[in-house]
Amino acid sequence: MLDFRMITFRTLYNEMNYRKTAELLNMTQPGVTQHIQYLEKYYGVKLFEYNGKSLTRTKEGELLKKYADCVASEEHDVRRAFENTYRVTLNVGATKTIGEFVLSDTANHFLSEENHSLNLIIDNTANLLKMLENSELDFAVVEGVFDKRRHSYHLFKKENFVGICSRSHEFAGRQIPLERLFSETLIVRERGSGTRALLEQAVTDRGFSLECFQRVISVGNFSVLTDLVIRQNAVTFAYAPIVNSRENLCVFEVEDMKISGEFNFVYCGGKAAGEKIRMFFE
Repeated sequence: MLDFRMITFRTLYNEMNYRKTAELLNMTQPGVTQHIQYLEKYYGVKLFEYNGKSLTRTKEGELLKKYADCVASEEHDVRRAFENTYRVTLNVGATKTIGEFVLSDTANHFLSEENHSLNLIIDNTANLLKMLENSELDFAVVEGVFDKRRHSYHLFKKENFVGICSRSHEFAGRQIPLERLFSETLIVRERGSGTRALLEQAVTDRGFSLECFQRVISVGNFSVLTDLVIRQNAVTFAYAPIVNSRENLCVFEVEDMKISGEFNFVYCGGKAAGEKIRMFFE
């Protein structure tokens, strides 16, 4: 069982505000301080520090949070096991490319067992990682960029990250300079999306930003996004499996910008999480 002081620590870590933490836990602000001081004395490290008036996390605090998340995840597993010994239910998170274009066959195979049940949550990377830290997911499969220092993970596979346009677009099947793109309408995913972060990083590495494009449209749904790419004669960047979702989509390349992105399993709980991943994918 997770110690009540660790619950206080996890809440403060997320809120980064003693008053809000006290309100959420229905306790006094001095009580929150006492819990944190107890943990700091017990482990012999500082978990939080003030930089001026701003509360910051220490490296030791980040390490303890990772441990606490694992303990919370394992306790959640035990509770579920007590509730139903015979049914296997997995709570799996997936970013939108993976959830919509990669996991369908895997989920169908897992559900072919009558005692298997599945809650598949499709959302952006930022939201899934927050759910994972709150023990709402057994594991997540995410694309693109995330803070690997704060999460346990291992590689699922790599996919090419490509330019996409309609087959009637002048870029279709061609290789073009990056600067040539800036006169185009670019359609991207919402902030917090792994694919958007990957594109932003690739463009920034070449000394530019998304603001260089004539127009940038943000869309959180792939069906709407690909429809707009076709109807608006626009361009987007995404993982290669998306091209197969619509007959009239085509790939283009950008000179000196070969990008491949990682699909990673992200999890808390170590061995227990690994067994769930194997169960789902085998």
